[in-house]
Amino acid sequence: MKKADWVLFLFAWFSGCVPALLGQQLGQVQGTVEDPNDSAVIQAAVKLTPRAGGTALKTVTDNTGRFVFSGVQGGEYLLAVTMEGFEKAQLHLQVGLSPVPDQRIRLKIAEIKEDLTVSARADDPISPEQNATAVHLDGDWLKSLPAKYDGVLSTASLFVDPTANDAEGTKIVVDGVEGSTLDVPSSSIKTIAVNSNPYSVEFARPGKGRIEVATRGGSLRRFHKRFSFAFRNAKLDAHNPFDRVFPPRQREWMEGALDGPLVGGKATFFVGGDYLRDDNNTFVTAVTPSGPLSTTVPIPLRTAHVLGRTDIRLTPVNILSLRYNWTDNRLPNQGVGAFDLPGRGWNAENQTHELRLSETAIPTPGFMNEFRFDFKYRPKLARSVSDAPAVLVNGAFNSGGAQISRNDQEKDLEFQDIASYLHGKHSLRFGGVLKSRFIDYTDRSNFGGTFKFSDLGSFIHNQPFLYTVNLGDARVTFRQNEFAYFFQDEIRLRPRLSLLLGLRHELQSNLADHRNLAPRVALSAASADGRTVLRAGGGIFYQRQPLVLEEQFLLLNGSHVRQVVLSNPSLPIVGNLADLPNEPPPSVLRIDPRIRAPYALQASLGVERKLGRDTFLSAEYTILRGLKLYRQRDLNAPLPATGDRPDPNFVNVDQFETSGSSHSNSLTLGSRTTVFRGRLQLVSHYTFSHSIDDTSGMLSLPADNFNLRAERGRSDFDQRHRFSFAGVFKLPWNFSVGCVATVYSGIPYDITTGFDNNKDTVANDRPSVGNPHAPFNSFAVDGSLVGGNGGILYDGAQALLGGSLVPINGGKVRWLILPGPGNAGRNVGNGPGLSAVDLRLARKFVLREKGKGSREVEFRADAFNSLNTANWKNYVGVLTSPFFGSPNDARPGREIQLSVRLKF
Repeated sequence: MKKADWVLFLFAWFSGCVPALLGQQLGQVQGTVEDPNDSAVIQAAVKLTPRAGGTALKTVTDNTGRFVFSGVQGGEYLLAVTMEGFEKAQLHLQVGLSPVPDQRIRLKIAEIKEDLTVSARADDPISPEQNATAVHLDGDWLKSLPAKYDGVLSTASLFVDPTANDAEGTKIVVDGVEGSTLDVPSSSIKTIAVNSNPYSVEFARPGKGRIEVATRGGSLRRFHKRFSFAFRNAKLDAHNPFDRVFPPRQREWMEGALDGPLVGGKATFFVGGDYLRDDNNTFVTAVTPSGPLSTTVPIPLRTAHVLGRTDIRLTPVNILSLRYNWTDNRLPNQGVGAFDLPGRGWNAENQTHELRLSETAIPTPGFMNEFRFDFKYRPKLARSVSDAPAVLVNGAFNSGGAQISRNDQEKDLEFQDIASYLHGKHSLRFGGVLKSRFIDYTDRSNFGGTFKFSDLGSFIHNQPFLYTVNLGDARVTFRQNEFAYFFQDEIRLRPRLSLLLGLRHELQSNLADHRNLAPRVALSAASADGRTVLRAGGGIFYQRQPLVLEEQFLLLNGSHVRQVVLSNPSLPIVGNLADLPNEPPPSVLRIDPRIRAPYALQASLGVERKLGRDTFLSAEYTILRGLKLYRQRDLNAPLPATGDRPDPNFVNVDQFETSGSSHSNSLTLGSRTTVFRGRLQLVSHYTFSHSIDDTSGMLSLPADNFNLRAERGRSDFDQRHRFSFAGVFKLPWNFSVGCVATVYSGIPYDITTGFDNNKDTVANDRPSVGNPHAPFNSFAVDGSLVGGNGGILYDGAQALLGGSLVPINGGKVRWLILPGPGNAGRNVGNGPGLSAVDLRLARKFVLREKGKGSREVEFRADAFNSLNTANWKNYVGVLTSPFFGSPNDARPGREIQLSVRLKF
């Protein structure tokens, strides 16, 4: 891989620098496009047309608002700049023997502004980036919506489809570099997009499974300063549904930014940062031998982000950008709440240091090359507050220590080289990404041991069903290399017909299977007036193997950490288990030698309609099928017939494998509009969907290791209905109202017996006939049928056990007793829905007009969950739990936040 590193680096350097040197000549037109606030306008369409006729030259502005036309023949030209949300700008130029002066073009805001969409092809309705199902939000729009400190991601996440995520969740792409977190301050964010170009081969995931973030650069003309402060106090908030004492809470968040020109207008800088101090609380709701327990535990949070960036124009066709950002997160008392008592807390400290160097070259109007080098250092520490053994009582309480002790030192090197070339009807984009990840990982978790009990009665009688403890060398180091290359051609077959063809190839150092070719295709057709657009597409999307698989395999394969697993142990356990005369056999973790990269097949068909100048409606039907999905399986589980393990030299032989699958269908209806001369802007999405799969992820084990088909059921994230809405209404006298509303139906929950009935050391068994703890196979919770067909319904929470009625759960649950053999399926319980309306009222005071150097102050009041709706997190599905069929944790009630923002 070292040779590949050098080849990619040299290719990027020469492709950027050599054309830049060749591009310095007299016949050249260049300039900067800015908005009324002197900020650079990126991705604006620029056209240079000869007045005498001939071929027009086209380009788009770069991330500093610059454009360059090189090798321009002498004569008179018309220079035109177009950008959605702004009025078209035109000016006449004379190109001759002397150099053309640098052009500064300031765009005026259009009378009707569509802030929600930003595209390089604002006048092209069939461009993939212009699909109406995409959500594009700029910084000003985001600042008008009610938002917590993490509001940028939380707002964008409303429009993400969970079925399009991979094993590590939604991908966050910041200035072209992919990650799983947003490590930049909110003040540095210029635009954010979801589902932009859904089938682009530049990215590994579909458009609805990634959030693309572009950070802002500095102004070329003047200095800008911004500062915000937000404050919350529990005295202004409503009670949490599980709050019994109403504890104090205070939260302060501040951010600031400074940007402006450097070196006589040839460079800019931006410096921004934020800091959060949140003295929050969590609520414990459990049942112990002493009775019900409800208490409050503080979980103070401290986070900070800093970003510094400079953009230097080396030549008229060459820009060098240098950026450094730092993140520090301190998270005490994590893991506490619901069943977990205060002693179960663990403290986390996470940092990120990122250095990025990028170079953009535009040697000709039709060719652009982008080279990026990115280095990240991520130290992460996690340690339990208490080293006491963990005690887990199914569905009742968890006490003792958290048994967490991790030290993760990760260093990432990434090289990218991506080129764009426009030629006739073809718009080409191609390039490669090389990433090396260096891991130094130490995990001493569970070195103090964990006791597991099936229910509260088992704990009272001192009868654990399982004891586990880890011993040995807890440190591993390894390197993982990832490489991908792609080629894409967007072909304009007709003025109103476009075809996108692309191919992406994913490679990884610890995967033997390299046949990960991902072809993609998308077709867009518009009506003669351009107001109706039909889109269809399909493609393959591969996942990369997460680091956690290699980390856990190297730790637990028997060469480093020894896992000791004792079923039905005698208490007390004293001394070193390794010194016992009858040393128990170990448990190990393996990776299936046939493992391969999971992938998704996605196909979609959609239609869009533009009404008037400012309203867009869309409907899209999407099918997504996941194949070779991650799961774990115990290869040494006890045989159903004999109860013996196939290999007596081991207890558990868990294996990472890719034997799972999923299938989802969704219909998404969307709308966005700007009315009342731009004063009211709305965007909304409604999704009707259904997703089923047979795995809950890479760390999940099946209830029956010999019957994987029984795992097929609703996906953990399956929600039949999802509605998201965001809007801003600008009122007279500089008042404005922002609103974010969400209404979701419930996700499922799994119903289990609470016992390890099949003796595989995992208490995830489900009710079935012949089970002494749950001799029924179908029932109803709160009137909802779960499995089976036909039977007798009993009120008062009574169940038929061997012909007699016995009380269940104190009369809180209704049961349906059905005859016949079988198991309750996975995720058959239907959890609670969610609804919330967040509001913002703001008033802006203009202290100085823009022409004299703008100065503004804005006061805001936010109300999160303004209707104070009780939103339960989910229901407890353990039959032995006193909380079965009901919640023991909830999201916050109404919260009030006051803030002020200064801009000058």
